[in-house]
Amino acid sequence: MSERSASPAEIRASLDHPVIDADGHLVEYAPVFDRYLKEAGIAEGFGSFARTANFDGSQLWQNQTPAERAAHRSFRGPWWGFPNDARDLATVTAPHLLHERLDELGIDFAVIYPSVGLQLPAQRDEKVRRMGCRAYNRYAKDLLEGLEDRLAPVAVIPTFTPQEALEELDYAVSELGMRGVLLAGFAARPFEGSGEHAYWIDGLGLDSLYDYDPVWRKVIDLKVSPTFHSSSMGWSGRRSTTNFSHNHMGAFAGANDATAKSLFFGGVFHRFPKLRAGFLEGGVAWALQMYTGLVEHFEKRGPKGLVSRDPRGLDGDLFDRLVSEHKGALEPVIDGWGTIFGQSGQTPDIVNDFEAAGIERVGDIVRQMTTNCFFGCEADDRLAGVAFDTNRLPGKKSLRAIFSSDIGHWDVTHMDQVLPEAYEHLEYGWMDKSQFRDFMCDNAVRLFCGANADFFEGTVVEAYAKGVDLNS
Repeated sequence: MSERSASPAEIRASLDHPVIDADGHLVEYAPVFDRYLKEAGIAEGFGSFARTANFDGSQLWQNQTPAERAAHRSFRGPWWGFPNDARDLATVTAPHLLHERLDELGIDFAVIYPSVGLQLPAQRDEKVRRMGCRAYNRYAKDLLEGLEDRLAPVAVIPTFTPQEALEELDYAVSELGMRGVLLAGFAARPFEGSGEHAYWIDGLGLDSLYDYDPVWRKVIDLKVSPTFHSSSMGWSGRRSTTNFSHNHMGAFAGANDATAKSLFFGGVFHRFPKLRAGFLEGGVAWALQMYTGLVEHFEKRGPKGLVSRDPRGLDGDLFDRLVSEHKGALEPVIDGWGTIFGQSGQTPDIVNDFEAAGIERVGDIVRQMTTNCFFGCEADDRLAGVAFDTNRLPGKKSLRAIFSSDIGHWDVTHMDQVLPEAYEHLEYGWMDKSQFRDFMCDNAVRLFCGANADFFEGTVVEAYAKGVDLNS
């Protein structure tokens, strides 16, 4: 927590730029949301969805006996995922109150995501998945009607197939007029005949079951930036039946990593250079590891590096002679083993992992990672500043970290602490003023206006957004 005694409003007044929250949350009011679900054709309403409200669409831990949890390795979710401050909970449930409190919180404009609705795109029942997303989009649009000068609702888009994504994009953007979209970052594909818990992760790019290019083309045509807010809780290594924190730590980063690499290696950023994608709530540390890892792997496994790793280049005779001369306890030494060993590593296809991504030089990686990708960091994320540590980053270019409050969820104890926590990046020297400006507003402008120059039209930050260099 910041050592300053200043209120959020006073901190905001000290800044020469707005504060744009790229990832706040709405907490759905179940009695009303239930009506929207039923109107969409889901007869049981909220109950049809609540039993399987996990990111992989599996049965909730809370609804199982201890024996069932152990048998299915059902992962422990949060026993309470929302604020226990009644005023804050009401604020994110009734957006008119949030709109009223924004100045108190020091926030100029907020992009608003769902809470339980985050799990709708993962539902295994197609009707619940598709009609549930449609119901949420109507709900969010109606709830924030008249508040668009400072709040932007985000539509939820299922991606289990490209067709369902295309249909909901058309409905949410073209018919409802929503400017922000949240796409499910992966599809949990079941292995045939294997049961509920055996599935593989389709990241919508590399080795996907479907061709998602029509989806990426559609978001560009509709002038929206796809954002991803999926979790990897329930994946291997995150299936504790007793400990939520074990399952939760790194879960958003893990899912984002899977999606981002799938899009990169699948060539999505190469084929669609205008695509601007936001990877939310996982911070930026995972992205730095991915970013530098891409460069390191390209240098060693790109076209030039593969020459020194091709087993056909192994001098089998030299290997045999050196081993024979220094064999020690290596008995028996097989004549010709070096050649045999080299041949065993050969494959009929080769292996430029970066070919589909269109990478010919390190600069191509730098361009895609710093132009196509944006990374949501919460206010208390002390590592957000490393996104700007250009001394150790490839190409000396920072990654696009964006301020994401996560208001509405349990990890924000009190909403009025969010801006003071974010301000610590300046207080402790983790960011300079220019970097803090990029983090708190300019990178969010670049994410959304990179797809739609008019994203902030009619809002309180419209004039400021028009002055941001989208390419810097």
